[in-house]
Amino acid sequence: MISHPSRFLLLGPLCILLLCLCGIQLQAQQSASANSTTAELQSDQIFSPPLADPFEPASLIRFGGGNLDFGLSLPLTVYTSVGKNSGWQIGFLGGIEGRFISLRTTLYLKAADFHAGIPVSFRRGKWSARVEFYHVSSHLGGDYENLTGFQPFHYSREALQALVSYDAPHNFRIYGGPTLLVRTYPHVEPWAVQAGTEWLPKRFSSPRWHSVLADDFQTSGEVYWRTNISITPGVQWTTRQGAPIARLTAWFYDGQEPFGELFREREHVVGAQLIFTLEPAIKSLITHRH
Repeated sequence: MISHPSRFLLLGPLCILLLCLCGIQLQAQQSASANSTTAELQSDQIFSPPLADPFEPASLIRFGGGNLDFGLSLPLTVYTSVGKNSGWQIGFLGGIEGRFISLRTTLYLKAADFHAGIPVSFRRGKWSARVEFYHVSSHLGGDYENLTGFQPFHYSREALQALVSYDAPHNFRIYGGPTLLVRTYPHVEPWAVQAGTEWLPKRFSSPRWHSVLADDFQTSGEVYWRTNISITPGVQWTTRQGAPIARLTAWFYDGQEPFGELFREREHVVGAQLIFTLEPAIKSLITHRH
């Protein structure tokens, strides 16, 4: 028999789960009735994650450049106003990113990063914004340490990031904003800046797929303001409602390694990425019976 205090402790998570289910269902119903240009481009999220950001853990499974990533974004619609094309969301954003290397004919885990954050997003017409407080930590693979002699150290960050986005005409998007590291180990300069663009030209698209050209630029005090450049041209497949399913892109990257303990090292990548988006599948599981 559960005691009365324990019952009250169980009510909290149950109420949060019910709110999530109701919020996502309401979001799906409103998105189906709204005629929004931005909804055709990306998804039903109020703030669409940057496509070319190698550090962004969106709702996807991605393989490319020696990386195997898994990310999950769970937005909860708190308020929407379809007629005014505005609203805001609070949710959860998390992911695991791993890199594998081949040494002596054997595949080894080089490093793995873990990201967990709480994003709050807002949209008003063609403008959208996201403020996220997140934690990230990094861990090297044991075999990689033994083979290379790299000396591991504790790496973790708590950061506050703000991004503002504008959906321009002709399926063009521009975004940017600062990041403040509120706690770091080891200690580094706390400020960073990010900006980028995305273009989905209609001339080279169809109802079920879109051409994509995205770029992302980041610079931070922890690497003495050297710039990370990521460019991803490719093709994105969508559902009939315009939600992304998969994306195949080339990847050109020049910048710091996207793994915490290796952040002082830089790399040059010319490769390809195959990205499977989980958002339509997750939404289908939640709303199927409704």
